[in-house]
Amino acid sequence: AVARVAHSPLRTAFALLPDAFRRDVLSRLGRRMKATGAFAGRPSVAHAEALLRGVARRGTRLAEPVDALVVGAPWIGPHLPREPLNPITTAAVALGLALRLWRDEFPVREGGTLVLVHPLTRAFAHGTQAPYAALFNVLRELGTPEELEAAEQEAENDERGLGAYRSGRACHPLLPYADWAGCAPARSRLGQVLVAGSRDAVAARALGFVPSHGIGSALDMAHGVAGGHARVGILLAPPYAPLLVG
Repeated sequence: AVARVAHSPLRTAFALLPDAFRRDVLSRLGRRMKATGAFAGRPSVAHAEALLRGVARRGTRLAEPVDALVVGAPWIGPHLPREPLNPITTAAVALGLALRLWRDEFPVREGGTLVLVHPLTRAFAHGTQAPYAALFNVLRELGTPEELEAAEQEAENDERGLGAYRSGRACHPLLPYADWAGCAPARSRLGQVLVAGSRDAVAARALGFVPSHGIGSALDMAHGVAGGHARVGILLAPPYAPLLVG
């Protein structure tokens, strides 16, 4: 879609359109996904060796964990249909995906800082992301893990939500809870998550994050947490490289 726009004679006019309208046009352009291969059978040692070789080949080595890690998030989510990120899927991409691609040692020091570069606005696609909006309201209003667990059990038995999922009108009611649970390992190791470029402070605080106007102010806060001078790493937007620490 980006290549088609880049080579279009209307590219200059397209660049003058508002950001929301440009994203809507790009999301409506036709796209296809095909299966390139199917594999079956029991996993073997060769499969494990190939996986390890792939990690070593694509990975980025760090001599030691950093004090702060800057992670850029994309604007399209990881699930089908491909839709703009909402606050929960943004957290799932940065904490549940990018910060789980490591070996030997967690890439951020215990109690370190994650700088998440994303506006983190409360934008939920109508209908298809209704379960995400429901979980966001739960996180904003409820505080204890027990209340969150009760809300998850209620979502599991939500016949209306399950009906919408079976008819293809929404995601599964438990998918947002699975995405949020995937963030727990990284959240338990980090001291704080700063949202650089936050446009919705309420959304950031509902997830337990700290809003910040931009990368500069977020890095100043990270340096302060590290005692004046933080060792900062930058993890570019996906595909994220595995981090080989040590």
